[in-house]
Amino acid sequence: MARVSIKDIAEKLGVSSATVSLVLNEKDKDSRIGKEVAEKVRQTAIEMNYRPNMAARSLRTGKTKTLGLIVADISNPFFAKLARHIENIAEVKGYQVMFGSSDESSAKFEGLIHLFIEKNVDGIIVVPPQDSEKAMMELVKRKVPVVSVDRGIEGLPVSSIQIDNIGASFQLTNILLEQGCKRIGFMAYNINLPNIKKRYEGYAKALEMNGVLVDNDLVRSVSFENFEENVKQAIAALMAKKVDSVVFATNRVGVQSLIALREFKNYRDLKYVSIDNPDEYIFADIDITCIEQPVKELGERTLDILFKYIENPKYKIVESVTLQTNIVVPGEN
Repeated sequence: MARVSIKDIAEKLGVSSATVSLVLNEKDKDSRIGKEVAEKVRQTAIEMNYRPNMAARSLRTGKTKTLGLIVADISNPFFAKLARHIENIAEVKGYQVMFGSSDESSAKFEGLIHLFIEKNVDGIIVVPPQDSEKAMMELVKRKVPVVSVDRGIEGLPVSSIQIDNIGASFQLTNILLEQGCKRIGFMAYNINLPNIKKRYEGYAKALEMNGVLVDNDLVRSVSFENFEENVKQAIAALMAKKVDSVVFATNRVGVQSLIALREFKNYRDLKYVSIDNPDEYIFADIDITCIEQPVKELGERTLDILFKYIENPKYKIVESVTLQTNIVVPGEN
């Protein structure tokens, strides 16, 4: 079957090829093309299954209409949802998204950055792992539009968008304190990451404000490698310290911790709170009060900032956006 061309669409509608080209290249707003005609052109293009020649468009415009997205682990429910929202929003703007997981490895992260540069993507969204400053600095020097999501990057002129990590953890820890808990464990993935460090800060702040000493024996940080075994050992250590409650700093830590906790007969006697609210918690036989992250808004705001850089190379403002979260209490709508 022959590829549908701009000329084919123009002939069907009885308009000029120039008119169709302007609409499909999103330049109709800058011309005198009416809204009704523009809408007919877009609808007809869909009906005729029109597909633009991306190579030709790239040569003509200097843009590939592609974005790169690097998350820590695409199998993580939070990152999977975030990626889906970003993909959906980008598609509306006529962009395709290429995905990659760093597995929290700075070397793999750097390799993905180089790959996306070679692919000449128009912009990159990153969830930077620890020790990723070198790769991020290369993007800055090359003037590649980039935005960091979920984690901030200190000391580099890179825009970021994340939740109020300190406030979220502070709220959750306060809930446990109000319920009479004193020996509150903190289960985290890599406490050296900026967002996890802030979540620990919120946890410690709540304890101190309520006259409870921070006991480092109740704070556990696990690595990405051998994750399941590391969580199992960390939970065993917390249970040996007679914790009466646990703060899960991420959803993946929370889900894996629930599996490990089943080894202990008294795990239902503890109280639990979690940052993020993965679907897996629905099947838990205990109540977990959660912070629900505004995943869709994170995706929307990230792309809002990224497209400012893509569409206007002179836009140099470094934005730092912090979003508020909602608390989800079991049994409440």
